[in-house]
Amino acid sequence: MAADSARITRAAPEPERGALIVATAGGTAAEVALPKAADAAALTREAAALVGESVLESPAEGALRAWLARPVADRAAAGVLRAARHALRAAALGVDEAVALSGGWAAVPPALATEAAPAADPVAACLDPAATLVVADAATGGPEGLRDLAALARVMDVRLAIRPLRDDAAEAARATTLAAALGAAVAVPPDASAALPAPALLPEAGPALSLREVRIHRIALPLRELYVSSMYLTDRQARTLVELRCADGTVGWGEAHGGPEVFARVAALARDWIGRDLLRERVALRRRFARIVFENRNGRNGLSALAALELGAWDAAARHLGLSLGALLGDPREDGSVAIACALPAAVPGAKVTRSELMAHMADGANAERVAELAAAYAARWGVSAFKYKSAGTGADWDLAALGALRARLGPAARLRCDPNAAYGTEEARRFCLAAEPLGLEYHEDPTDGLEGMARLAAQIQTPLATNMCVVAPEHLAAAVRRGLRITVLSDVFLWGGVAGLCEMVRAARLLGLTTPAIHSFYETAVVTAANAHLALALGLDDPHPMDCGWPGVAEDIVPPDALRIEGGRLFRPAGPGIGVVPEPDRLAALATAEPVVIR
Repeated sequence: MAADSARITRAAPEPERGALIVATAGGTAAEVALPKAADAAALTREAAALVGESVLESPAEGALRAWLARPVADRAAAGVLRAARHALRAAALGVDEAVALSGGWAAVPPALATEAAPAADPVAACLDPAATLVVADAATGGPEGLRDLAALARVMDVRLAIRPLRDDAAEAARATTLAAALGAAVAVPPDASAALPAPALLPEAGPALSLREVRIHRIALPLRELYVSSMYLTDRQARTLVELRCADGTVGWGEAHGGPEVFARVAALARDWIGRDLLRERVALRRRFARIVFENRNGRNGLSALAALELGAWDAAARHLGLSLGALLGDPREDGSVAIACALPAAVPGAKVTRSELMAHMADGANAERVAELAAAYAARWGVSAFKYKSAGTGADWDLAALGALRARLGPAARLRCDPNAAYGTEEARRFCLAAEPLGLEYHEDPTDGLEGMARLAAQIQTPLATNMCVVAPEHLAAAVRRGLRITVLSDVFLWGGVAGLCEMVRAARLLGLTTPAIHSFYETAVVTAANAHLALALGLDDPHPMDCGWPGVAEDIVPPDALRIEGGRLFRPAGPGIGVVPEPDRLAALATAEPVVIR
């Protein structure tokens, strides 16, 4: 859609009809009901402010927090304007509101008889330990605000029910559509006898984006340096790439870890995806994988496999609509960059070594300077000033020597973080973290294991904590808050089961008051690296912490070296539809470790 035709040119309350009309320069229009509580002056003011804005802009996260920050008297007006804008965005994209909001239906919503009115503060209602139900409507921060609320309600195990803005068929259908998209119920009067109306979906002759074929590629990425950590000692990184080919010619790309267990799960899931609509069934396919946490019988490997297919579906859907992944998430900016933090090995022995040979290398503390030399080389080449040091967990003396060398070489402005992958016991971690305080680290990532251990440690040190090991499921968010643990959740598409799962985590974490999440990354191809840039910018995860990025440490990839631009320590979001990059067949074949598996 051209930028000019996407501009909103009309936003007009019509009180006599009880409606709000919005339209774009391109002639697209939408209408929503005016809630009785909407203040006339606030409506006029909010409507005037809407004119001239892009209809494609939509908050991927934060709509509910922004709505709650408004004066109470203005909330109904602000919420209904947000609802109208969302309806207009869906119409402009040529999809129904469920697809525009979350990627289609999660489930056919049930009717829930209740007299409860929409909660004045739905976040407080969710956090009430006695609550089992929270009622909201489309004016509760707009549909995007409801999406934020749905994420929190799932974390807190509270049932969300959406009440129509008024008692008529059109608004009942809209409420049903929103509930279908969010896995919520529809709130109806206790004396209601009629069945729920069908969701307001656009008529289609058949699947808009039918998946015809899945190709699963197994590759190994050579690394510039031996990767040394408490968990790994390797000079290459195995990856699983999925290529989703649709009937209309659209191709989407996704990625997962490269182990045989993940590959097997990708293949098993892919068979069930053939023939499904990647535009309208993204949410349903995710729910089909596991309706609740217990239904995921394959743990992290299952989530990683789902993430590969789900990312590919989002890429395909965005390409089908002619949008970037960021724009599909609600951020239509064509430019944008995110600060990155490069991974550093625990040691730089200069050749492939065994664990015993590594220990001999690390017995000489002077060798820690080599880690600083590598960081200086990255800083010179890419302008990077943030680094994640991957501890081998062999002892505090080496880690302190390496971190000290990094600080001395890079200076006080460099951001340094340390990740032992929970290699230290709680007491050892306490001693190490206290000894490292003078080095001014940005944060310690998983110095010890488990929520309880991290909470005990946080109470005794000054440097903040971050994790991608002890908060890796929705229920962990609530547990962290109950324990009083202020922690940065490091999010990646693999641990959270794809784009939608990562987005839900961010929404819930921020509503719970946890520290702003950040993007976690490893040594990955340009597929996930590009997707991470879109996600970081759309979700506002580009601040305060630079995004993990292992791509500078990859010696060869499936795209040319200039496919991703890193300058001044920032990764620039690639332009173009979808994630903005496409693997080259020759490069993909050169890195392959097996023939592709084709599923039709």
